[in-house]
Amino acid sequence: MLRNLTIKSRLRFILSFLVIFLLGIQMLGLFGMGKAIDGLKTVYHDRSIPLKQVTQIDSLLMQSRLAITSALMIPTPEIIIKKTAIVDENIEEITRIWNSYTTTYLTAEEKMLAMDFADARQKFVDEGMKPAVDALRADEIGLAYQILVEKIRPLYQPVDNRLKALIALQLDETKREYEQEQKRYETIRNILIASIAIALILAALISVVLTRAIFRPLEDVVTIARSVAAGNLRQEIEVRSRNEIGQLMQALKEMRDSLVDTIGQVRESEAHTRALLNNLIDGVASVNQQGVIRSFNPAGERIFGYTEKEIIGQNIDLLFPALESGEDPHTEYFKSYPDMGKSRALGVAREVAGLRKDGTEFPMDLAVVEMYDGDHSMFVGIMRDISERKLVEEQKTRLMNELESANEELKSFAYVVSHDLKAPLRAIGALADWLSTDYADKFDDEGKEHMRLLVSRVHRMGNLIDGILQYSRVGRVREALVAVDLSQVVREVIDLLSPPANVIISVENVLPTIVAEPTRIQQIFQNLLSNAIKYADKPQTRIRIACSDEGEHWKLSITDNGPGIESRHFERIFHLFQTLAPRDRIESTGVGLALVRKIVEMYGGLIWVESVVGEGSTFYFTLPQATAITNSK
Repeated sequence: MLRNLTIKSRLRFILSFLVIFLLGIQMLGLFGMGKAIDGLKTVYHDRSIPLKQVTQIDSLLMQSRLAITSALMIPTPEIIIKKTAIVDENIEEITRIWNSYTTTYLTAEEKMLAMDFADARQKFVDEGMKPAVDALRADEIGLAYQILVEKIRPLYQPVDNRLKALIALQLDETKREYEQEQKRYETIRNILIASIAIALILAALISVVLTRAIFRPLEDVVTIARSVAAGNLRQEIEVRSRNEIGQLMQALKEMRDSLVDTIGQVRESEAHTRALLNNLIDGVASVNQQGVIRSFNPAGERIFGYTEKEIIGQNIDLLFPALESGEDPHTEYFKSYPDMGKSRALGVAREVAGLRKDGTEFPMDLAVVEMYDGDHSMFVGIMRDISERKLVEEQKTRLMNELESANEELKSFAYVVSHDLKAPLRAIGALADWLSTDYADKFDDEGKEHMRLLVSRVHRMGNLIDGILQYSRVGRVREALVAVDLSQVVREVIDLLSPPANVIISVENVLPTIVAEPTRIQQIFQNLLSNAIKYADKPQTRIRIACSDEGEHWKLSITDNGPGIESRHFERIFHLFQTLAPRDRIESTGVGLALVRKIVEMYGGLIWVESVVGEGSTFYFTLPQATAITNSK
């Protein structure tokens, strides 16, 4: 049946069949997905909401117990009124939630557990909670305490057991129903996979049909066309059908006959220009007054992706993107280019957008020159692909934008840390100090130790935040570059640290004066010296500071006789938040050496450590003698 149809009709038939089949697959998939979504919604409404209600009831029961207990611990009238009111509100809220829960879908086993829980809860409220509340309001603290011990605590256990069983059952039912919906989804997925497999098989069958009915005859046409294009103008061309392929074959035959008459002139014209154009790096195209391309050199082929045979005879607009409505075509631009002045026409390029064969646009420089061939004028366009240059410019712009964005995010982070984190931390520290002072006689030894750890860790957190802020400001917040006397900086840091009497710090030679930011240089010495003092483990600690001239850099070192560092930790210690000793034994944030490394590298220097375990460590760092700060954001 298909053999009697034209190629257009065959394609319409096949495409219509494919569209109908694919629409059917999509409708089946949408229907299955809808069912799966409805099933998941059912699981949510039937299981997730009741589970949340049961958990909320558990929380309210526990809150009520704690309210009565706290009222007994501090039996002031205000506390009793406040806590008993909470219990009354919780009882009403539990009743409301429970009534809502019983209206949801429950299995037979859930209903049985729900009835047991309801009985136990009612007994707990009637015999425990309400009498305790009445006793508290009557200021009968002893009776209320007796009810707490003899009623509330024993009665709460069966309530809690049944509630936990109900929660466990809800979880099991949720899991079971979810797995059921998951199996339904897998069934739908398998059906869709099978449909896709069928579609692939049909596509393969259609490709076979198209190959036999269309593509093979077309390949014959292409083979003949290539033979003619290669110069075999004597090849026999036989027209066997009247369909589109036959018409194409007839057109090819007519073209061959026409080529026989004109091929000599074309080859002579090509030989005239090819020797010159083939050796140019830039693309060159000659265009007549109507905008038709007459020649195209190999560089132009590489730039645009067209072969010379494909582009010859095409309008020059083919090499440019489609223009917006109202704009003049590129042909008019070529015609009017010489009117801009001969000096501009020769040697002055204009940046325009080019269009490759594959449809991609690219930037290029275009220079147009007017030439004459007898009585006729023509235009020669010289084109250079500047994609790489534009890409480098775009990458530079994008990188600068990303750096600016990262800098703004860092500023926002520093604001959050300094305002939103330190304020509550100060409040916690103040409250901890107040508790430690005012309630010192009420804490046992363990409680005092816990309060000491709390205060210590609050201070540690504050120091950590300060360290992070200092780290984030390096390279972002800049000071004026001034002459900094390192000897003076070391003296100021030593005075600031106030080392113990058993710590001896010596400067072995005269330290230089460099051009830098004073605060950053002070941070380097302060962190390195404070670490040497903090980790000292000998009765007498000796710290030596030295400097040597290394040509373009000053090499400085700080040596101590402390515990030393294992070689496997040499790199790790310069990372953020890394410490070698437990923080509860030696207070440290793990930011100091990371901060030092960032500052040194900002100035184009290096920092490293050499150490022998048990004998001590030496930290080396370099600073350039002619300081040129590396930009860092």
